[in-house]
Amino acid sequence: RRPRSGRAHDTALPTRAGSSSGATHSPLSIARRTMAATCTAVSAARVTAPTVTRSRNGAGTNNLRAAVARRASRRASHARVAPRAVATETATSAPATAAGDTALIDSLRPTSAECAKTLVAIANTGTISTACEDGIPLGTFASYVVSKEGEVILRMRADALHTANVTRDPRCSLYVQPATQPPGVLSRATLIGSLSRLDDDVATKASKQYNETHGENVGVDAVAGSDVYYKFDVDRVFYVGGLGSDKRAEVVSAADFASAAPDPLARAANSVVDAMNGERYEDVMNFARASLPDEAEPAEARMLWVDQLGFDVRVITSAGDGAGAGKVLDVRVPFPAPATTQQHALSSLTMLAQVMWEEEKQYSPQPVPRETTSGEGSD
Repeated sequence: RRPRSGRAHDTALPTRAGSSSGATHSPLSIARRTMAATCTAVSAARVTAPTVTRSRNGAGTNNLRAAVARRASRRASHARVAPRAVATETATSAPATAAGDTALIDSLRPTSAECAKTLVAIANTGTISTACEDGIPLGTFASYVVSKEGEVILRMRADALHTANVTRDPRCSLYVQPATQPPGVLSRATLIGSLSRLDDDVATKASKQYNETHGENVGVDAVAGSDVYYKFDVDRVFYVGGLGSDKRAEVVSAADFASAAPDPLARAANSVVDAMNGERYEDVMNFARASLPDEAEPAEARMLWVDQLGFDVRVITSAGDGAGAGKVLDVRVPFPAPATTQQHALSSLTMLAQVMWEEEKQYSPQPVPRETTSGEGSD
């Protein structure tokens, strides 16, 4: 590949506020550290090869991590700090992480509240569980919209069984799992609380938004003049992460959920992922290769998801001894700075790919001679 026009900017990410370490790290050096600290073997039928040995310090012949880190340290004073985020590694098969690594990992993802808010924003449908007369919960399909104020508003048929249930006991839960998530990524959120019926004026506005979002539907789900609209009053949210290195399963408070904002890339994430796994697949493979230790080589790689703080790549490593298809691993790679638009995300991905290309090829641009005009430099 020929070098892209222009020189990639050196970037670095300081550890978040409160971390015990004051060192700076490049996005790719962070990827190497998080791979060493939190890579998890994913159960798969074709995973038969011995576990690939990992080195936390990344020692070996591959000097990509060290080279990028050296370039990043020279520009540390110009670094931009990624927003604070919380991630918890719970997989029992993951190696123990040092306190410094845990703090570093915490800065790589949106919070659980933000992830849950993103899921709710992009799903628009879910399963609502209400209590029947005998106390047994009934799970049924539900469709909803999210108001400008961030409230979840459900449309329910006046004669539906779950409507009768919430009229008697408004306590319920709403399980949300977007159908747009790629295979192997099963993040989900359960809103726990109660429903309160909207008055006629607010319900009219909600009906208009609902029709714009879902259309009139058909059959039992067809919109009717007798439909009623309820606001979901959130008491707490149970969030479960689905990406390989995001094994969080925790309860989010109502206050944290209310104050969180959906990820700005939520609507564009699928387009970015499709573009990277398609015409830019070579870059995805390079991201995987740069994140693995020296003794491992990716056989396949696939970008899973992208958000404003970074992206996740699933890697199948090659089996050097021919014992099978290798290990299935997931790695998190952070962006140099938060990406709030699709264009910004693609630009950051291009920059990271350029940095890797330059280090792999040991590319160093020749300085351009400075032209001087007559008389310049004279007294």
